Amino acid sequence: MNPTEITVADALAARSTSAILLDTLREDILHGRLKPGDRVLQDAVATRFGVSQTVAREAFRDLVQEGFLMAEPRRGVSVASMSAEEADEITQLRSRIEPQALAWAIPRMTPAVIDAAEKTLKELDKARTVNQIILLNARFHQTLYAPAARARTLAMVETLRLGFERYLRFTWESTSHLEQSQKEHIELLRLCRVGAVDASSELLRRHILATGEKLTSKLTHANA
Repeated sequence: MNPTEITVADALAARSTSAILLDTLREDILHGRLKPGDRVLQDAVATRFGVSQTVAREAFRDLVQEGFLMAEPRRGVSVASMSAEEADEITQLRSRIEPQALAWAIPRMTPAVIDAAEKTLKELDKARTVNQIILLNARFHQTLYAPAARARTLAMVETLRLGFERYLRFTWESTSHLEQSQKEHIELLRLCRVGAVDASSELLRRHILATGEKLTSKLTHANA
């Protein structure tokens, strides 16, 4: 076998292992198995998952960039705390980027895209667990944005979504926000169906801000 092929195969295998580790640690944080402030040791993670220090280091680096972990000089790495300031920052970014993604997507939406989004909303109506709600909520928005076919923008949307998921879980678990959110989803889909770009983008902007403001207020009072 060509040595170059071995190198590429090894690199892909290592990346796959790093991705699995990254997803597992992220899920541990999202579901509270690793809590804000908990120390996370690279050596221990590498041993636990049977991976190299390099793979563990890559996963830590990505989680720091996503805002799930915090690295401090001489103090190591720990699970990042949730703050009203960060929630507001992510909200403000989302309120600008996602409406733009939607504006690009609407002219390219097909009946199949609208039907898929509508099916997801019907499933969301029946969802009972936070995990189901979070998954279906993300799927609805991803379905609407996908026709934009703007890879850089959609990657930014996904990064912000992942960073906001911990906050979103807090919202669903401590408020009755789903009913109002669903009303806005239904109206948003109606506007997309008729190709109302400006109205859809504005509704989405307000939809994102309303969720963020509710959450920020909750966090501010919780930390007071």
